[in-house]
Amino acid sequence: MSSLKPLQKTLGHRFRRKTWITAALTHPSFRHEQDGGNSEDNQRLEFLGDAVIGLLVGDFLFRHGESLDEGNMTQLRSGVTSRDALAEIGRAWGLGPLMQFGLGESRSGGADRDSNLADAVEAVIGAVYCDGGLKACRGLFQRHFEPRLTTLLADRTPSIREGNPKGTLQEFTQAQWRKSPTYTILEESGPAHDRHYVAGVIWLEEVIATGEGNSKRTAEAEAAVQALPVLQARFTRSSSTDGISS
Repeated sequence: MSSLKPLQKTLGHRFRRKTWITAALTHPSFRHEQDGGNSEDNQRLEFLGDAVIGLLVGDFLFRHGESLDEGNMTQLRSGVTSRDALAEIGRAWGLGPLMQFGLGESRSGGADRDSNLADAVEAVIGAVYCDGGLKACRGLFQRHFEPRLTTLLADRTPSIREGNPKGTLQEFTQAQWRKSPTYTILEESGPAHDRHYVAGVIWLEEVIATGEGNSKRTAEAEAAVQALPVLQARFTRSSSTDGISS
């Protein structure tokens, strides 16, 4: 097996017991063909890793997707735990060349097969759990899964320029922080028949965005349009530091 140092650096976890990661990277075909089934393969660790990543993804969506129902959360979870999504992560981690396969599986392209890579990712997570506990898995999750989930959550935000911009912004802030923004008119100018307004969105006592219009309502709506990406960026940064307690 190739050196595991690059993989451990990618995972952010140095294994105290290398037998865990060795098993995680051992395909059942290798065990059956090479030693007659006497060594450990990755199937049991795959089962464990699936449960661990399911818990961490579920916790993240429960805390950061309060406006989502069960169906929405299930759909988002599949965006990072489906076979295709996990296989993509497995390729990014470089798992294929590190895995041990039986001769037949190796010759048939097993190192690049989505099902093998997805199973290996779950097995690696199971190995990290066995070696370092939930705290170690949380660190891995924050580095490799939370950014993807954050992007998926942001992509589900409705187009704020359509419908009700202020309502959309309030829904987002309530879901993430259980708080609502407020608005203030910063400037008012022009004759009575052609007034011009500049409105500001106030978040945590700070004006974070402004908008203009020929009515207070229009100016506030435009300010909400400008405020949403600002708060989405803050949510992305803050989510990278959150995590389930070990």
